[in-house]
Amino acid sequence: MSLKERLARYLRNNHGWIPKGEICDVAPEKTGATGKHTGRRLRELTEEGILEVQYRKDHALYRVAQTEPTLL
Repeated sequence: MSLKERLARYLRNNHGWIPKGEICDVAPEKTGATGKHTGRRLRELTEEGILEVQYRKDHALYRVAQTEPTLL
């Protein structure tokens, strides 16, 4: 399983906004990935629309993108 898949799954299982620093602390324990590598993957997931990012006092927080329910 790739780092991007692991990050997306971690954020799906932990609802709400999670600080990037917390994610970067957990990733090396589970995957061995560095903080820069983890941050890059988080940005890619945000660009793909899988995650949302919010900045508070120069700190990035991530969560799974909240989509509007649609009627089929």
